[in-house]
Amino acid sequence: MIKTYLTIVILLLLQTTVFAQKHKSTTIGKINEEELEMQFYDKDTLANALVLYEHANIYIDEENDYKFRTDHYYRIKIFDKEAYSLANINIPFYDKETVKDVKAVTYNLNGDSIDKTWLKEDAVFTTKETEYWSQTKFTLPNLKEGCVIEYVYSVISPYSRLDDWYFQSETPKLNSEYNASILGNYKYNIRLVGTKELDKKDFSSTEDCIHVPGMSSGSCINYTFGMRDIPAFKEEDYMLSKKNYMSRLILDQLSYTDVYGAVKKYTKTWEDADKTLKRLFLDNQTSKQNFFKKNLPEEILNVEDDLERAKQIYKYIQNKLFWNGNYWTQGNLKVKNTFDEGTGSVDAINLVLHNSLNAAGIKNFLVASSTRNNGLPTKLYPIIKDFNYITVKAVIDDKSYFLDATDKKLAFGQIPFKCLNGEGRVLDFDNGGYWEPIKTKSSSILSIQSELELNDVSELEGELRITRSGYYALDERKELDSMSDDEYLDDFETKNPNLLVNEYEAKNETELEKPLEQKFSITLDHSYTNSSTIRINPFFFNKISKNPFKLDERTFDVDYGYPRTLYYTVKINIPDTYSITKLPEKKAIALPNSGGNFMLSISESDNSIMVTTRLYILKKTFSAAEYAYLKEFYNQIIKAQQSYIQLEKN
Repeated sequence: MIKTYLTIVILLLLQTTVFAQKHKSTTIGKINEEELEMQFYDKDTLANALVLYEHANIYIDEENDYKFRTDHYYRIKIFDKEAYSLANINIPFYDKETVKDVKAVTYNLNGDSIDKTWLKEDAVFTTKETEYWSQTKFTLPNLKEGCVIEYVYSVISPYSRLDDWYFQSETPKLNSEYNASILGNYKYNIRLVGTKELDKKDFSSTEDCIHVPGMSSGSCINYTFGMRDIPAFKEEDYMLSKKNYMSRLILDQLSYTDVYGAVKKYTKTWEDADKTLKRLFLDNQTSKQNFFKKNLPEEILNVEDDLERAKQIYKYIQNKLFWNGNYWTQGNLKVKNTFDEGTGSVDAINLVLHNSLNAAGIKNFLVASSTRNNGLPTKLYPIIKDFNYITVKAVIDDKSYFLDATDKKLAFGQIPFKCLNGEGRVLDFDNGGYWEPIKTKSSSILSIQSELELNDVSELEGELRITRSGYYALDERKELDSMSDDEYLDDFETKNPNLLVNEYEAKNETELEKPLEQKFSITLDHSYTNSSTIRINPFFFNKISKNPFKLDERTFDVDYGYPRTLYYTVKINIPDTYSITKLPEKKAIALPNSGGNFMLSISESDNSIMVTTRLYILKKTFSAAEYAYLKEFYNQIIKAQQSYIQLEKN
């Protein structure tokens, strides 16, 4: 996935900045009647809305103390009420930034005339969300199906970092532009992410584009990036963050040169970035072994075997500390306080684990990574903001174990699913950091076994055994932990409406390194019966009823996160009063490139039928070129699991 991502990154190598010359913004309040008469978008007839035009213009605003100014303009066609949410506008901004010049209007066709409803000033309000950022909010008035909404606003900022510009969104767009005028004392790398190419890429230069009293003037580079006919981005199952695939511009700040020629570099080498990560995020809290030697239980520190000692330390920290819901502490981190108070952020808890392992003589490193919903970190050059998570990599007998002590249901060597996102940066402060794929040690296997018997009232009764390991066990343990047994069984029956649980027991609920075992005594209502015929669908549990892959074409990878295996076996004992007249057909299908396979087998004796399936997903990631094969693979599985056993009364 990372290789694919990097191949679609375009380095424009514009080492540029302070934006000076103002681009003329589109006038608000004028409307094309044809846009109001439009009833659907011919290139996406199912779209609820269409962005007719949008742009961002960036420059230095002399009227606002030479701060950065971004003027935003949007015009959107609303086809039906499902798109009314697009009229709820939220503009986030940071401390010391301001939002101003908000204007908005809604256009509706009224016979031969056009009604305009303007946003009132008192309908715009600002809320402070945290200590560091706020939001300006408003909702466009008089929404009706078929209307067009239009709005503008400006953000004034003292900060030289620039937000990404998304050409693509969940709504199709006719035209999207990004304009800027740039002075040379701020430098950026500009990257284009996504598979769609730019339709417009214009460059020009302007001499003496900005004048600051008492200082010399500067030359600017003016540029425009644009796209047309941008399809809606459609999310689907088994994908990483949509940020990795949506067409957008990323502007990474490289450096700033002041009037005296001094250069401040924002993007340095990875060696510098490793030091920054240690200083900013870890706050010099990585060498507290003596404290932990005194405070960790002596019986744990005295365990001779390294792996067992590491496991006991992990379990001790995992059970002692509680995650407070925050990822980064950034500057306020005190691992001693975290240990004593029993709660902390992800980086704080895993720093406690890091120091505890050090105190026990276990070689380990901190790992900076990005969660699946945060996007893939770029490896082209250091961008610290790409990271949002810290885990620990322990090295024992030349084997690596990724650890996260924030989740009490994680087994040793298992990290949260949200962290299975490409590679992480291993922070080796002695020998230099390096990239390493983030993997889990545990195998994820779901095994379902059932033996059922047809009773006198034509119901199936018997036993259902489910064994889970890896992420299957993790997910189910969390379910079990979140509710009582009665609530769990009610939920279980709701998810399986043809199944009634008579008795239930579980094993290894808290033994995290062992498979989770569950046993149910069940009664099953099969699908069809009359006086002489019974039809039984043997795939009564964990049946794949819907194909997760529905797109005609997928332009981004399928990412399962981890390989997985599903075993399913059901034995049905038949009374002598019935004969078997129809069975499911045997089936074996395989994905290309050893990606996985599915097998269905049937065996029968005089009084019993055995149905067995095996489903293997052997790769974590499938390319977009393999999508059609995956889609058909699931179609064939669904078809196979719709088959049935037919019995006729003797």
